[in-house]
Amino acid sequence: MTEQTRRSTRLIRIRDILVRRPSGVSTLELARETGYSQRTIQRDLLALESELNLPLIQESRRWRIMDGYKPLFGPFRLTLQESRAIYFAMRLMLRSADEQDLDALTALEKVAAALPKSMAEHMQRTVREYRQLPVDREAAETLARLTEAWATNRTVIIDYRSAHSAELRRYEVDPYILDHTESGTYLVGFSYSHGEVRVFKVDRIRAVEQTAREFAPVNLDRLAEVLRNSWGGVVLGESRYDIVIDFTPAVASRIRESYWHVSQELESLPGGGVRLKVSLPSLLEITPWVMSWGPEAIVVAPDELRQRVANLLKAAAARYA
Repeated sequence: MTEQTRRSTRLIRIRDILVRRPSGVSTLELARETGYSQRTIQRDLLALESELNLPLIQESRRWRIMDGYKPLFGPFRLTLQESRAIYFAMRLMLRSADEQDLDALTALEKVAAALPKSMAEHMQRTVREYRQLPVDREAAETLARLTEAWATNRTVIIDYRSAHSAELRRYEVDPYILDHTESGTYLVGFSYSHGEVRVFKVDRIRAVEQTAREFAPVNLDRLAEVLRNSWGGVVLGESRYDIVIDFTPAVASRIRESYWHVSQELESLPGGGVRLKVSLPSLLEITPWVMSWGPEAIVVAPDELRQRVANLLKAAAARYA
């Protein structure tokens, strides 16, 4: 028997043991049953994840297959254009990263390995570029635990520090959605502490404890629609702000060429400017966006946003006086 055949047989045997023991098994137990060292078993477990796409979870030194896992039959294939779309999406996600996302980078490497050389080189360049970012293993572990709970409908207990307080608070949350935006990664879920659905920025979560409680999947259409109507996609709110912003001719073409929001309306103004109208549930996210246009944008309505932007610009200008 060749080494490759021996390895393949061992991987299949380990997988079968994991399937038979949904509560989990330790590397020591696997070593005893297969007759190989724990170091070899550790390498095999990593191979099962990376090569055979077996979703494994490690809890208290025991390995198990993720609940609800259904194996895919046949290889996962992408067309050239689908691979390009994934590359664009990964570039957008990594552009807003301030630390390495090792899973994103390895995923990009896997896509690159199956592409023509010229495209693969661009992807590999992206991987090298983002491998220069710092590694935050605690943040990676937090995201991994949230992802596992999200995929298996498991309630989690999180230690969270809000943007306005240095105090850590503990919340029990059913994770409904994990989403990544330009401003970061967010967890959306039902908070038992608040008695309602809340949004938590993952960067502010200091610890995640997975519970044994499984929550029933909920219909997320309504929640997704509410999030879709916010400016950045992660703010919940039932209010309605009808926002009107006029842009000067200097930036009118840039406003026209982009799709800003699902509710947007554009109107041409005399002299070459353009008016943008949107309806939002909150002013939180659009305020800094308006300010980023400096003198090229002026808020027409509502008065609350107009005054807020004016006060912030005055305060900023005063620091340069």
